[in-house]
Amino acid sequence: MRFNFFKNMKTTFIISTLLIIFSLYSINKSGLNYGIEFMGGTELVVSFQDDVKVEDIRADFIKANYNTLTIQNYGDNSNNEFLLRLPIEETSEVINVQKYKRNLKNVLDAEFSPEGYSIKRIDFIGPKVGKELVRNGIYSIIFGSMAILIYVFFRFSFSFGIASICALFHDFILTAFLINLLNIEITLSSIAAILTVIGYSVNDTIVIFDRVRENIKNLSESLEDIIQISIVQTLSRTILTVITVLIVLIPLYLVGGVEIKDLALIMILGVGIGTYSSIFYAPYLMYIFNKRNKND
Repeated sequence: MRFNFFKNMKTTFIISTLLIIFSLYSINKSGLNYGIEFMGGTELVVSFQDDVKVEDIRADFIKANYNTLTIQNYGDNSNNEFLLRLPIEETSEVINVQKYKRNLKNVLDAEFSPEGYSIKRIDFIGPKVGKELVRNGIYSIIFGSMAILIYVFFRFSFSFGIASICALFHDFILTAFLINLLNIEITLSSIAAILTVIGYSVNDTIVIFDRVRENIKNLSESLEDIIQISIVQTLSRTILTVITVLIVLIPLYLVGGVEIKDLALIMILGVGIGTYSSIFYAPYLMYIFNKRNKND
């Protein structure tokens, strides 16, 4: 028996709406976990020759009054590499650069011999640069989304365009909620992943909408049946696209390393959300707006 997608869309639409409301509430309450790139601070990767525990390194830095320092394993736990992050507390970028880079190394030198460790990477981002990156990140999301929406409005009718806007908002909010839930840091790579997810989702929605538009011209069935037929006709393409994307993303997440692990995870989550919305959310919104326009 063929699954009736349209028959279940009202239920999924209600669930998605409730999830959007809850996601907005959760994000507003807890806030997003911004990385050093946006908050400003020092980030360094330290490799030790001998086995060292995170707790021991943290205790050494707390002795030096670095209470805001966060430390985590970098990559495989067996390679004795650690990622250290220290947010900026002062306002002077020049003093911060000199202070954090020098003092962090002094703490390491006091507890470990220079031959016992090596600093593989050290980056500093000042507070002004961090604020600029936040602003530019927001602009990139807004302008990228606007460009997509302008294209959809010119390509389709008003009801199709409004449905695409709502679906884009749906995917962005739910992806941001999962990022917040999983405590993934918001970095430039995260924003790039979100923009990629938005583009992927809109592309998938456009494919279904394009088939709906063609079937409206060629078929005499009701809009409900046309939506069902269009989804079935494009389902194999959607499934193959998802599988192809996941074939790339899953290995990147598993063995791609720390640098791109979060990016791959965000895209995996976003692909799932985008595929769901293009089938169960956007077409139903298009149906609602299209039906309302006819009634008016």
